[in-house]
Amino acid sequence: MSSSICLPSLLAPSHDPLPDAGRIAETCAMTDPVQRNLWITYVYHRLEVALASRLGGEDVSWCAYGTWASKSAGRFIRGEMVLEALRPWMARTAAVGRVVARIDGEVRERIAGGNLMVFAELAPLFRALVDVLDVAPAQRSAAAEAAFAGLGDGTTMAGGQTLLRRAFAAYVTAAATREAKARAEQILLANTLVGYHEQIRLQPTIAAALSAPLAVLVAADAAPLRRALGERLGDVARSLLTRWMMTIELPEGALALGRDVPATRDGRMFPAALTQIEDPELRAVLDEVDRTPDTTQGSAAADWAALADRMNFIVDLFRSRQRDASLRRTPFRADQVAAMHLGLRPLGPL
Repeated sequence: MSSSICLPSLLAPSHDPLPDAGRIAETCAMTDPVQRNLWITYVYHRLEVALASRLGGEDVSWCAYGTWASKSAGRFIRGEMVLEALRPWMARTAAVGRVVARIDGEVRERIAGGNLMVFAELAPLFRALVDVLDVAPAQRSAAAEAAFAGLGDGTTMAGGQTLLRRAFAAYVTAAATREAKARAEQILLANTLVGYHEQIRLQPTIAAALSAPLAVLVAADAAPLRRALGERLGDVARSLLTRWMMTIELPEGALALGRDVPATRDGRMFPAALTQIEDPELRAVLDEVDRTPDTTQGSAAADWAALADRMNFIVDLFRSRQRDASLRRTPFRADQVAAMHLGLRPLGPL
């Protein structure tokens, strides 16, 4: 009885052990996409908290953004978005209801698959980074080389991981850099390279998710139904299916990816340390992915299915919020984390 009463406090984020390689592997092996998404979100958060002190405390890593992107994806994976948006259509006829249910199933599957794919590749690397940064500085270079030796050379498009190799080298450099601006630039370089790799890998998944509604309609053997729904779904499906990607729920509120990245709470586009970029490698990467250099104006994504549009927004989101400590807030209450440890679906809003 007493252990049951104390469980929520014992498993509160401040007391919960840092997920290890075993916990990450168990998360990847989960067959329930809803429970798996909750754990993916939570593991990203715990990794970010662990990395905070090891990277100087001021700048968030990619894991902070990964936490809130995964939490936003969870709304689709749990069926809270598509079915709710199309519920009025489902009530019209049984045939319409079946089509909507198939669309929801396609969207859930695509988003859950992308959520897992990114986590399976990146979570073990960030966990390894925590261990590398705990090594004495004199031995850290050798530890990093051993930890990331498995990253393959080559472009992401061809299945390589050169961008990730560069990213984790930048994180290690940042941890050893005393000067705050130089450290911030190294972390932005690392975050951008991880984000770029991730978005290239996700390109087929995103394209498939965006085409899911129309693909279901084409496959449906009901021409009158297609005529009745086709125009309506053609108009709303893109917006509907990209809401997960076009809107990210952050602690400050929802940001619409189809609009310019808004100013931070202090009214600035970027933190002072990142207003002017001096590091040549970072400058070169930004020149490649940011169509609107050194400003958030024009950062809005017109077509989230286009890699260039996504990166143009993402790089400004990363740069503008890199020193936003609210991104390290826990995504779940202590009692919800306790329920997850018990294999239960947490109560309340997720």
